[in-house]
Amino acid sequence: MLQTKHPDAARLNKVIRAIVSKEYWGGRVMNAKVGNKRWEIIFLIVLCYVVLYMDRSCMSIAGPVMMKHFNWTATEFGLVSTAFFIGYGCTQILGGWLADRFGGGKIVIIGALWWSVFVFLTPFGSTLGLMLAIRIAMGLGEGVCLPANSSIVAQWIPKKESGFAQGLCLMGVPIGIVLTMPLSVWIMQNWNWQSIFYTFAFIAPIWVLLWQKFGKDKPEQHPAISKVELEYIRADQGPQGICSQAACVTARDIFSTRSVWSCAVSYFCANYLLYLFMTWLPTYFALGRHLTMDRTGMYSMFPYLVATFTYPLGGYLADCAAKKFGDNIGRKLYPVIGMIAAGILLIVGSQAASVGTAVALISASNGFLCLTMGGFYSMPIVFSHRNAGKITGVFATFATIGGVTAPTITGCIIDYFGSYEYALFVGAGVALVGAMILLISCNVRPIEEKISQGSMLHI
Repeated sequence: MLQTKHPDAARLNKVIRAIVSKEYWGGRVMNAKVGNKRWEIIFLIVLCYVVLYMDRSCMSIAGPVMMKHFNWTATEFGLVSTAFFIGYGCTQILGGWLADRFGGGKIVIIGALWWSVFVFLTPFGSTLGLMLAIRIAMGLGEGVCLPANSSIVAQWIPKKESGFAQGLCLMGVPIGIVLTMPLSVWIMQNWNWQSIFYTFAFIAPIWVLLWQKFGKDKPEQHPAISKVELEYIRADQGPQGICSQAACVTARDIFSTRSVWSCAVSYFCANYLLYLFMTWLPTYFALGRHLTMDRTGMYSMFPYLVATFTYPLGGYLADCAAKKFGDNIGRKLYPVIGMIAAGILLIVGSQAASVGTAVALISASNGFLCLTMGGFYSMPIVFSHRNAGKITGVFATFATIGGVTAPTITGCIIDYFGSYEYALFVGAGVALVGAMILLISCNVRPIEEKISQGSMLHI
């Protein structure tokens, strides 16, 4: 700075200090240091996904033991896995709508307490029908959480950070699964498979206490957020409470947009393979590759250890690509690449002679598949920030169709052909089809109002 007491020099120093303390982006001036309260909220959502997937995936680890205990066939175990997704799919769009209207945190709390009850009750499913009912009821509670969490992210995160933020949130998925695998094996070895469910039922209520203490649905509600960070968040989200064409679209506008549906179909394809891995991979290693319980638990972790890094990486790359190429190309680029790579690697991995090679290739396949998720989950925020929960609910409903179909179809293929390879081929083929649909049919851009504002109520 200029070292002088001349008044003009003093004014010049003041201007220089103002310039170097700020940075310019997109024609807007914003403070370089805006605060990190939004990332504290993201951390809480990461923990929510960890808990969500610990409670969800413990069934797949206990699966081989439960099949023997209840004398289930592969098809019956597939039906039990599918039952969860029947309930899960029923509350996706409803959960997103309620979250957009009343606040995502409130909806997640209700869902977490609900599903915890049915995690605890799982060992009491003494008949196939009763087990199916318990799993459907558990799915009803978990179904509201993904769109509700996405609604929270839409409130707290500017669009240019949305892919990375969603990728970080979804990083909780593989972390939860990775924690579940060795922990579940250890519990079974020291007690029994029933103890897994009794123990895990109390994890979600702990998260509820953390959210009530530290979480808020909107940044305006947080007592410690700075004005600078609030302005930074809102500046990249468009008009707040103003009924502009892009900001005040209706449910009819959303559901009549072809790109929303084509993205949702593509997301179904990605999740078909994702849920095939989630529900059948431990059983594939145990029965298809004839591994011991210890080795099954260890090898089943590797695909999700890889995914722990590719979830946030995919979101970060989606943000970078959107900045360089625009939202339409940038948000689709890595989902397309990821699904193609996942399908090819799975086909090659299923043919590997050695277990080590198969685990490495399947882990890489799952890693590329999870690379797609940050891009997918940033798309609803681009379509309509104010309706991100609803649109995520549509995506999640289609994903749940993948959760319903993948376990059952996989079980039927295994029972019919007596081999796991054909089921893996089907999963790979579905992922490749999803990449083509996203590339050709989807245009990621803000939805505009298609009808006059007076012709229907806005929701």
